[in-house]
Amino acid sequence: MKRTTLLALLLTTAMAAPAFAADAKYKISARYKMPDGGWDYATSDAGKGLVYWVRNDHTDVIEAKTGKLSILKSTGNGHMAVVVDGSPLIVVPMRVPAKTSRIVDTSTDTVVADLPGGEAPDGAAYDPFTKHVFVVNHNSSDVTQIDPVAKTVVATIAVGGGKLEFPASDGAGHVFVNVQAAGEVAVIDAKTSKMTGKYKMAGCEDASGLAFATKSKLLIASCGNGTARVLEAATGKEIASIPIGKGPDAVIYDPKNEVAFIPCGESGVLEIISVADPAHVRKLQSIKTPPLARTGAVDPDGRLYMMAAQPDPTKPKGGGGRPTPKDGTFEMVIVSK
Repeated sequence: MKRTTLLALLLTTAMAAPAFAADAKYKISARYKMPDGGWDYATSDAGKGLVYWVRNDHTDVIEAKTGKLSILKSTGNGHMAVVVDGSPLIVVPMRVPAKTSRIVDTSTDTVVADLPGGEAPDGAAYDPFTKHVFVVNHNSSDVTQIDPVAKTVVATIAVGGGKLEFPASDGAGHVFVNVQAAGEVAVIDAKTSKMTGKYKMAGCEDASGLAFATKSKLLIASCGNGTARVLEAATGKEIASIPIGKGPDAVIYDPKNEVAFIPCGESGVLEIISVADPAHVRKLQSIKTPPLARTGAVDPDGRLYMMAAQPDPTKPKGGGGRPTPKDGTFEMVIVSK
């Protein structure tokens, strides 16, 4: 990996919006100029203090403590880099080649294996219980279960109900998957590689992001019609419905501060929700964000990293009907206390 320093660090607090609660103190604390190129989900390697962003033909790797940037070339064009705990491996659901998930050794920047999958592999999650990676196949409505160390596909798990979006693991033998149009959360038994049921989120349209709160045992889902739903992971019981902005794509959980971040790219707002107490789930703060910021990752210190860019009105819309980013405007936005 060739290392360079991130360019043009701009400190700013001007875009921070008023808090909804007295204890909310998050703000945009830094902005980095980034190379051009598309992006989707970000991931964090807490053990190594790294943040991964898969781009059009490579992956940007950011050191949280130093802000230095390095590049993995072997990942190619994918959606995200799923970190395999205790190893140098990442699993990348690929755009190209189609129906493929790639295993990469980050220590050598080499492709370990390309494994077959379903149609349009997209979101994915590492499950500490099985030590497997579960890749959601957006169009074929199934999930590919991968053993990254053995370099094998363990199972293909049928979910059904339409297109799928994003998975989350509870680390105790269950993997949850958003069923987009149906507004449901499918429950998978990671041991048996079978779907065991679905949680219906009444009134949730275009379910997208999903996260599991490890301490409070809650699921947080974002809905395209302007709400976030919070469920008991064990039962599917809805305990909160919280208004959010338009265009959410990911839910990012911060275990240090027990908050869920929901970037809403269409509205240009970041919603911050406290999930520390299941009896008092609440929105802490809403922060104005630059255009197109819709996904992100949290480093071990609780800082949120989001990619953003100005829309290019001269080009047609891209994936998901979102505006095409304008060349030369790509930046990394960091939100922290």
